[in-house]
Amino acid sequence: MKIGILINRVTWEVKQLITEFEKRKINYNLINNQKLFFRLNKEKEFEGRYDVILERSLSYLRGLYTTAILETKGYNIVNNYNCLNITGNKLLTTLKLIEKNIPTPKTCVSFKPEPAIGAIKEEIKYPAILKPIIGSWGRLIAKLDDYTSAMGNLECREVMGNVLQKIYYIQEYLGHQDSNMPTDLRVFVIGKECIAAMGRFKPEDDFRSNIAIGGTAKKIDINKDIAKISLSASNAVNGEIVGVDLMRKQNELKVIEINGTPQFRAIATSTKMNIAGKIVDFLENTYG
Repeated sequence: MKIGILINRVTWEVKQLITEFEKRKINYNLINNQKLFFRLNKEKEFEGRYDVILERSLSYLRGLYTTAILETKGYNIVNNYNCLNITGNKLLTTLKLIEKNIPTPKTCVSFKPEPAIGAIKEEIKYPAILKPIIGSWGRLIAKLDDYTSAMGNLECREVMGNVLQKIYYIQEYLGHQDSNMPTDLRVFVIGKECIAAMGRFKPEDDFRSNIAIGGTAKKIDINKDIAKISLSASNAVNGEIVGVDLMRKQNELKVIEINGTPQFRAIATSTKMNIAGKIVDFLENTYG
């Protein structure tokens, strides 16, 4: 079996995967999409055969477009282009969840600040959450507590050069009062199985729980409700290896986001599970 790993940086996760490949004597290559050019045709791009290419690029757009190119050339990519396109865009993810009747927070989208304020006032209510439709690690997510903070954030985004920041994705705030309970859950799904879950706890002075900005993690047992909604979310986006983010509203689980290239250092550390080994098991069983 030969596996490609599509990257633009050698991360902790990639190192763990390499360790597993070498331990099992699996032939692999690192494919750095920052150091290559791609011919836009149907001819195979690389010498030799790849049974599957695992997409692990930190850059969403580089990973997405490289996947599109390589799929056109006939390569098997995990995750596929359709999954990456949807999960990398919060607006498209929300639409897919709604289409499949999967619970998700109340959300509105506007393309100008004035109707965005109207959406908060009439539908979402304060406090509200403003998110970039493309982004990760909690960056540029803002909690809008009132009209003043909402207009301040919207005006800042309106003058940004990036057109994507002028798509105002506004979501209801699912806060919680019990500091002993996790802010949200991350469930790691491989194939048809939820293999691990962690609860993420926010730092003292922030409302966001992302590990990249100081959040902490603790192992969570996977019950039937967590497994059901997580697998439904993964199936909705045709995912093979995804991270599903969940929050609760009045004891009902809701899908916040689905990550098509999930990092797994925090969940591997908090659950003591060999996530890289589980990924390689799946690749061998599915594509070997």
